[in-house]
Amino acid sequence: MTEDFSEQALPADILERASLAGNEYAWRVKDIPDVIAAARAANMISVGGQLQFRLPDGGTCELYWVEVDTYKSVDQALPWAERVNRTADVALRDFEALQTRFDFIAEGRLSFGTYLDALVADGRDPADSMCFVWYVLSKTGEKAIKA
Repeated sequence: MTEDFSEQALPADILERASLAGNEYAWRVKDIPDVIAAARAANMISVGGQLQFRLPDGGTCELYWVEVDTYKSVDQALPWAERVNRTADVALRDFEALQTRFDFIAEGRLSFGTYLDALVADGRDPADSMCFVWYVLSKTGEKAIKA
């Protein structure tokens, strides 16, 4: 199986807002609707992603249960164009629902309180470290993964 880096094909203005750790792009929570729209416009599938806190020392606190995963609800057998549109719609709907279901900072404190408290002790706002890793998939990228 080959790795896919479809996120690199997103428009420059979207990538400029991202942080990159390893091979994962992440955006501020408020930017995710723009990432979904950009993926749709670029004919890419919005796969989804997870909430993370990216710490100044390079550590990552991932809240894998605070996620969007369109592979769970959008049929992969649909024609590509329909999948692109359907995943964008589902991703946006599920992402908005996630924000009403969870208080992201409170969830972070439940599992990673020590790390978030250290940010506060250093005069930082944990919200500034909060982001959402978001994956997109191009048609070429999907073929590479399946190869």
